[in-house]
Amino acid sequence: MINTKTIVAAGLVAFSNAHMLISSPQAFASPAIAQSPLTPDNFPCQRKLGEAFAAGGNMNQFELGSKQTLKWIGTAVHGGGSCQISISYDTNPTPQSVWKVIHSIEGGCPARNTVGNREPASASAPNPDTYDYTIPDNIPTGKATISVSWLNRRGNREFYMYCGAVELTGKGGDKANYESLPDIYVANLPGINTCTTPDDAVNGEMDWKFPNPGASVENNLGKFGTFPLASGCGKFSGAAGSGSGSAPGSGSGSGPSYPSAPASKPAPSAPGGVFLTKQPDAAPTQAPTSAPVAPAPSSAPAAPAPGAGSGSGSGSGPGSSGALTGKCTEGQWNCVGGSSFQQCGSGTWSPVMAMAPGTKCTAGQSTELKVAAAKRVVRVFRA
Repeated sequence: MINTKTIVAAGLVAFSNAHMLISSPQAFASPAIAQSPLTPDNFPCQRKLGEAFAAGGNMNQFELGSKQTLKWIGTAVHGGGSCQISISYDTNPTPQSVWKVIHSIEGGCPARNTVGNREPASASAPNPDTYDYTIPDNIPTGKATISVSWLNRRGNREFYMYCGAVELTGKGGDKANYESLPDIYVANLPGINTCTTPDDAVNGEMDWKFPNPGASVENNLGKFGTFPLASGCGKFSGAAGSGSGSAPGSGSGSGPSYPSAPASKPAPSAPGGVFLTKQPDAAPTQAPTSAPVAPAPSSAPAAPAPGAGSGSGSGSGPGSSGALTGKCTEGQWNCVGGSSFQQCGSGTWSPVMAMAPGTKCTAGQSTELKVAAAKRVVRVFRA
C-alpha cells in the first residue's frame, strides 16, 4: 500500500474539494451528488439509508439508439482508470437494484494519457476528455436511472458512482435484451462484496480490464499496461438476482419494472461468482488464466443492531469494539466484533453493516479497515 509520502512525491495528493463530478448526463439534484468515493453505507448512487432521490428538473431525455457524450468537471483524475455507464429501471435505486452496463471505457477514464492529477486543482474546471456512447436501441423505454462508475488507477483503492434520472424514449425493445447486458463491476466496498482492485505496489499502476465489458467498449489500454480484474464482482449483498441465481426482477428483491417491454422468459442465471483470494507479489507479466472459484453468497450474515456497544462519539471510552452512535471523525472505521463494521460519514456513524461471507475485520476503530479473507489474506482499505 503506498503511503502518504509516496503520494505527495508523485503529485497525487487527493484534494477532496477537486474530485470529479459528471456534467453530462445530468446528476440527481437532491440529494446533491458529492465529489467523493462511495462508502458501503451509500451504495448505490451515494444514496444513504432512508434518502429518496428527487430529479428536481435534472431529467435526462435520451432516445433509444441516440449518441450521447460523457462529460466531467474537476481535476483529481487519479491518473485515469476504467469506467462504466449503466442503467437500472429502478428510479429510486437501492442495494437490491439491478444495473446493466451499456458502455465500458477500459483505461484512460476520466482522463487519457495522464499520470497523476491535473493542475491547478479545481472542483469546477471542465475536464478536456469526453467520451461518446450510444443508448442501446433494443431495450425497454420508460423512466430509469443512469449511472457512471469509475475505478481509479492511482491513489487509494476507491469506487466512484454518479447517478441521474433518465427517461428512455423511442419504439422500445424486449427486456431480455436488457437482461443480457453485463452486470456493473463493483469493487473496493467491503460488506457490499469481497472484490478489490490491487493497490499500486501490486498492479504496477496498470489500467483495469473488465472481465465482461460488453459489446460497446472504448479501449484505451496499453499505455500503462493492463491488469485483468477478477470476475463475479457484479454480485453484491442483497442484490436481486445476485447470488441466489434468480433473474432480475424475480425473487424476494425489488427487481426493476419495464414500462413498455413485452413479456419474455427471464435470462438464464449466471454461475457463482469468483474473486481473487490472494494478491500477487508483483505485477503480472501476462493475464492470469484462471482465478479461484468461490460460491456466490446467498445472503449476508445478520449484523448486530446499531447501538449494541456501550461506546459512542469518536471512539473514546469503553465499548470501542462495539457499535457506535453520535459524532465521529470523518472517514474513521469501526469494526464491530470482527463480523460487521461502520464508517463515519458526514460527521456521524453509519448503520452497522455485515462483513461479506468468509471475511472478518480486526475489531476496534482506526483509519483503516483491515479485512481478512480466505487464506488469511489481509487487505487494507484507507479512509
